[in-house]
Amino acid sequence: MIATSAFTVFVIGISIHNQTQNINGIAFLILINGIVASSRLEMKAHTPKELVIGFLLGIIPQLLLLRFWL
Repeated sequence: MIATSAFTVFVIGISIHNQTQNINGIAFLILINGIVASSRLEMKAHTPKELVIGFLLGIIPQLLLLRFWL
């Protein structure tokens, strides 16, 4: 979750920085985030709380760096 959510925010940041509309890529990455989360739940590898923490651990550093980058 950390890697997929961080990459999703990174692609969103690239789209903002280059002023392009990469809607298909962003939608695909959001879909991948959901698939990864549901597969981790299905395999009983993580609890929902752990997935939310992983999601936030991936997004927060990217958002902090995005502020300085843009």
